[in-house]
Amino acid sequence: MLLGILSCVVSPIAAQTTLAGTSWQLVRFQGGDDTVLTPPDRSAYTLTFDATGNGVAVRIDCNRGRGTWTSAGDGRIEFGALALTRALCPAGSLHDQIVKQFGSIRSYVLRDGRLFLSLMADGGMYEFEPLGSSSPAFRTPVAVRGPLTWTCTSGAATAGTGEPLRFTHYATDPALILLEYRGTTKAAFQVRSASGARYEGDDVQFWEARGEASLDWNGTRTTCRPS
Repeated sequence: MLLGILSCVVSPIAAQTTLAGTSWQLVRFQGGDDTVLTPPDRSAYTLTFDATGNGVAVRIDCNRGRGTWTSAGDGRIEFGALALTRALCPAGSLHDQIVKQFGSIRSYVLRDGRLFLSLMADGGMYEFEPLGSSSPAFRTPVAVRGPLTWTCTSGAATAGTGEPLRFTHYATDPALILLEYRGTTKAAFQVRSASGARYEGDDVQFWEARGEASLDWNGTRTTCRPS
């Protein structure tokens, strides 16, 4: 059984320096439709990058495997063919979904010591935490601005009311923004805009210009300003 190509936005040297010798366990998967799946045992879903060389070991529930990874520049990282054992995992396992979706992962960010792997076409995001207490501190391999906190209000809202929006910019190519709003985190990528900075993701659009922003979240539009 093979896992496909995993892409992320980071240079070859930064990727090797940041990921070498690190181990991760799955915290949750958040789909583009806001579906959240959590493993009953986080340590049953792991990624471990070799301290030297380009090897990677994985555990996906009842199966284990090894493969290789390389970074060819231009913000890419690729995983080679991954050989897995072929045990039949129990009902409710995330095994089949992860094996199917790993080839669609296109970017990652490191934030607050956690690893976020995002699927293409805003298909969702896997969130990992360090495996074990001996995991080293991690450095973000791209420039970061934030997190920033703004307040979002609808047209009917009165002054002084609103809901908090927390967001962080990552200087990837294209630029990535993580938005935290109403208890949910969404990823959006920068798109062409006649003015300001515009980001689009699955059921989310954030358009920042002249000190304020228009936020479209699951079809509901609000105006956001610095708190």
